[in-house]
Amino acid sequence: MGIKMKLKLIHKLLIAMFACTALVLVLITLITRASIGRGFMDFLQHQERSRMELLVPKLASWYGDHDSWQDLADDQVQFYSMVFSVLWQESDAELQFGPGRFPPSGREGRRGPRFPGQGASRQGPGVPGAGGGPGPGGRNALPQRIFLLDADKTPVIGVVPPEFDQDDLLPVTVNGVQVGWLGAAMISSIKLPEEEAFIAQLRDNLLIGLFTGLAVAALLAWLLARHLSRPINEVAEGVRSLAAGDFNTRLDSKGSDEIAKLRDDVNRLAAALGEHETTRKQVMSDMAHELRTPLAIISGELEAMSDGVRPLDIEQLSSVRDEVRHLANLVNDLHSLALTDSGALAYKMKRVNFNDLVQLAADSFRGQAANRNLDLKLTTPERAVNLQGDELRLRQLLQNLLDNAVRYTDAGGRISIVLNKDKNYAQLTISDTAPGASEEECERMFDRLYRMEASRNRNSGGSGLGLAICRNIAEAHGGQIMAKPGPGGGLLITMTLPLDT
Repeated sequence: MGIKMKLKLIHKLLIAMFACTALVLVLITLITRASIGRGFMDFLQHQERSRMELLVPKLASWYGDHDSWQDLADDQVQFYSMVFSVLWQESDAELQFGPGRFPPSGREGRRGPRFPGQGASRQGPGVPGAGGGPGPGGRNALPQRIFLLDADKTPVIGVVPPEFDQDDLLPVTVNGVQVGWLGAAMISSIKLPEEEAFIAQLRDNLLIGLFTGLAVAALLAWLLARHLSRPINEVAEGVRSLAAGDFNTRLDSKGSDEIAKLRDDVNRLAAALGEHETTRKQVMSDMAHELRTPLAIISGELEAMSDGVRPLDIEQLSSVRDEVRHLANLVNDLHSLALTDSGALAYKMKRVNFNDLVQLAADSFRGQAANRNLDLKLTTPERAVNLQGDELRLRQLLQNLLDNAVRYTDAGGRISIVLNKDKNYAQLTISDTAPGASEEECERMFDRLYRMEASRNRNSGGSGLGLAICRNIAEAHGGQIMAKPGPGGGLLITMTLPLDT
């Protein structure tokens, strides 16, 4: 079985950056190596054309003296002597002896050139030899490759190749009249050993540069990959700490790039998880307290009656029944809250008239309000306020809100219920009188099991879960609910729900 190697991020970054750099270097090297020979040939051809341009004035002067190419065609030695003379004096002499210095003519022992169609023993008088080597102006036998055409491009002197570029011909003009064309056969290859060695050295240097570049690219890719992977590894380590339950983990936030923003997100996540963990522990503690208190009372009452400390009569059983009812309400509220938190509570949405629901809820609490000497006032719009909602859950929401207002408003106070609507939303406000709450207490009003010390205690019968359930139901209907200190010294609860358009 093959072993799968799991690459780390640093290895993937290293491979990606090195592969891209290596590909670019290899392509550049291959293209350059392939173009060196062609480029050198182009350079040689340009150099030869520049040398041939020096011959054009000589030919024009000769034609002006003879008014024809015929004499030159009959005496090709004269033509090639002219060629060698110009190429020697204008080019090779400067390379060998310095600018403006020329060797003496008729130098003893120097061989003359071999012209096309001549034997090996024929020499030009006083003309240095060229052959195929680096003779006077004769690099790669340039003189032997030169040819002359008349004005109609008919061959006059030299061997004309079967195919040549017409644009490479140099015009020969006398007094503005075109009298001929000068050309040369193209170089077929690099023949001189020195030039071939030069090209080979260039190609070897390119390979050396390639391997050096690859080594430098590997080093830079490693450094850059390590630099890029280090902050990602730090973030990963922080996430692992959060997963292990260490919510105090914080990452150093520096910079403004995506990694820095990711660090900030991890820090916010850690803070949120820490807050949720604190809330969870508080909820568990409060829940245990809420369950333990009625159970302790029930257990104490039953033991007292069993031991004969208290009589077993209707009054004592009624006390136990009240605690059982309180415990059952608490369990039911916990169950409802769990359902709304998880989204498992089924909502049967349909078109409902919210006016009627508010009216029914207010009417159901008028008796309790009267028993506590509370003035309950309801104001609704004349036109129907239609919503898409679950009628049963909306009733539960309204009952919890009104129960909270009636239960915790001091006797003799007022409760005002106002329903309004605008273009897109229905707004329900429930305002009561003292006791009130601070801004901080209002912000926590809808937290589960939260009670204000002064007024919300278990002696009033509440579980501390009703408002949390209200918030979940309102949000499930696409609405919002909030509380703040009311103008009458009590609470002002505002709920908005989207209308059914």
